[in-house]
Amino acid sequence: MAEVLQDQYRVLFEQSSDAMLIIDDGQFVDCNNATLDMLGYVSRSELFSTHPSQLSPPFQSDGMPSFDKANMMISLAMDNGSHRFEWVHRKIDGTDFPVEVLLTKIPADDRVLLHVVWRDISARKKAEEKLRLSTYVMESTSEGIVVTDMDLNIIEVNPAYCELLGYTRDEVLGRNAGFAKSGRHDAAFYEAIWDSLGTRGKWQGEIWDRRKNGEVFPIHLRLNTVYDESGKPCFYTGLFSDISHRKKTEAQLEELAFYDPLTKLPNRALFHQRLRQALKNCRRLKSNLALLFIDLDRFKSLNDSLGHTSGDMMLVAVGERIKNVVRSMDTVARMGGDEFTVIISDLTNEHAAGEVAAKILKSVIQPVWIGAHEIIPHMSIGISLYPKDGENLEDLTRYADMAMYHAKNEGGDHFHFFRDTMNKESQKRLTLENEMNSGLCHAQFVPYYQPIVDLQSGKIVGVEALARWHHPDRGLIMPDDFIPLAEESGQIVTLGHQILHQACLQVKQWMDQYAQKFTLAVNLSGRQFNSNELVKDIQTSLTETGFPHSNLTLEITESMMMGHVDRVRNQLNQLHETGINLAIDDFGTGYSSLSYLQRFPLNSLKIDRSFVNDLESDRNNQAIVKAIISMAIAMELDVVAEGVESSEQAWYLKQLDCKKVQGYFYSKPLPAEQFKELLTKTIS
Repeated sequence: MAEVLQDQYRVLFEQSSDAMLIIDDGQFVDCNNATLDMLGYVSRSELFSTHPSQLSPPFQSDGMPSFDKANMMISLAMDNGSHRFEWVHRKIDGTDFPVEVLLTKIPADDRVLLHVVWRDISARKKAEEKLRLSTYVMESTSEGIVVTDMDLNIIEVNPAYCELLGYTRDEVLGRNAGFAKSGRHDAAFYEAIWDSLGTRGKWQGEIWDRRKNGEVFPIHLRLNTVYDESGKPCFYTGLFSDISHRKKTEAQLEELAFYDPLTKLPNRALFHQRLRQALKNCRRLKSNLALLFIDLDRFKSLNDSLGHTSGDMMLVAVGERIKNVVRSMDTVARMGGDEFTVIISDLTNEHAAGEVAAKILKSVIQPVWIGAHEIIPHMSIGISLYPKDGENLEDLTRYADMAMYHAKNEGGDHFHFFRDTMNKESQKRLTLENEMNSGLCHAQFVPYYQPIVDLQSGKIVGVEALARWHHPDRGLIMPDDFIPLAEESGQIVTLGHQILHQACLQVKQWMDQYAQKFTLAVNLSGRQFNSNELVKDIQTSLTETGFPHSNLTLEITESMMMGHVDRVRNQLNQLHETGINLAIDDFGTGYSSLSYLQRFPLNSLKIDRSFVNDLESDRNNQAIVKAIISMAIAMELDVVAEGVESSEQAWYLKQLDCKKVQGYFYSKPLPAEQFKELLTKTIS
């Protein structure tokens, strides 16, 4: 069909980079080499007499059959002179590709032909699809997107940006992106952003923006520089998301992790963190620091008597009072329980720390109304100083704690500075505690026995077991030197169990040997009395030794019965129901004695030695002892007077109808072998 084309067009037809074909009566009758390259054919004759649908997939993109649609396109071109449209052709290897088709009607002799031009638009389609996808992503993403020119003038935003800031698209296009600045960041902050964009082409971080309604809110922003094909920066993109919820959650988590939920003060973890930082600053600035350890006195009694809710109210009030006294730059923390700490930075001198402690005491020791109760808090304060006392967190906290205990031992409502002697005493206590632990493991603690004598017959009717420590190096150690530490460390529970077990075993042996019943009196410490295992441990000792329940008397102090009445009554009832006798030791020296006699299942009273002293000459002591004995008789309680050191005291007690006594007049506490000799002499 070469003759169909005139010579002047033939050259153009053959050299065109676009695929060109000729259609005659609905079929291809000619094509150029570009067509063969595009479709992958070798010979033009392979295309001759083919219908366009034969070089296409069965259906076009709109779902119309290629045969029908090709005929329709040809008809439109013939009617209109030309027609432009998009089409999908198929290569010889089966690959489909999009083309833009231009059909142009041309006369040729006695018929009309169609000149066909194909332009491969694969690249354009991909670009359009990429653009469509980008637009979809930009329109649908929940993150705000803003595009600016190099002068930061906004040229495009997405709906999320408008929604987050509260503006319409038209309100922000053309405006400088800095219009939404919050005012919270200084010039150095923005300079760092521009420096990162200039050197790295990107920046990301947290920043605060301002909504249309004036609300300031936090966002996470990612900025990127976009470059053209030559590598020249052409615009900036910003992608940001509202992190208000995340910041709120982080704040809540931080509060849970670093703040006491009750008082809202920093907790132990944050206290340690701030103290470490304060010490770093002190080293750098060569300044001083004071650490105050504060402990409420008798707080447990408040909790037990009024309940934990009242105790919590007290802690909140105390924490607020401490905080109001110190400077805002200082740290007030609650360490847990009834313990508080204060970090005083930039300390001028030791005297200044004492002034702060005095102010705290004055502020805190004021009445607090808790419900209908007016309570006055009491506290002890220990102070350690940097760098005088220590240069690290561990030493300063330990020394402040030591000083606080010294203040507490002075009666409370005092503050005490740390001194080197305290550390020596602490080391001594630690050594003694370790040796006590070893002593408990190696049976170094044994009971000594003091007789309880019947005043009428003069016979021994009972014994009191008292703990002694036979130290392998120090010899005999008396209770005053180890009982307080045992109570504080909790070792008193094991110690008390060991003494009770040994005493039950020994007294049972004497009872069998002399065919005589003796009562055994054993002191209970506060720790033992509050132990959940108390009744079980005593039952075990009595069962294993065969000692009769009715011959055992447990001595408790009045102070041990103070507090939660129901819990105390329940503990005493459990002991009483087993047949064990209960006695109040040191009667008359505690609190609310008469009310406790009525409430609890008691069997006897022990008149404190302070009332027996000078009994023969002191009328006040005579009146007190007489009243105690008369009351006990009326309530059918047994009475034992302790601390009897003379025959005159014994005679006077007998006249007052006191039945039993004990004291050095009869015997000091003796080890088992010596007490056995005393028993033998008395019984024989």
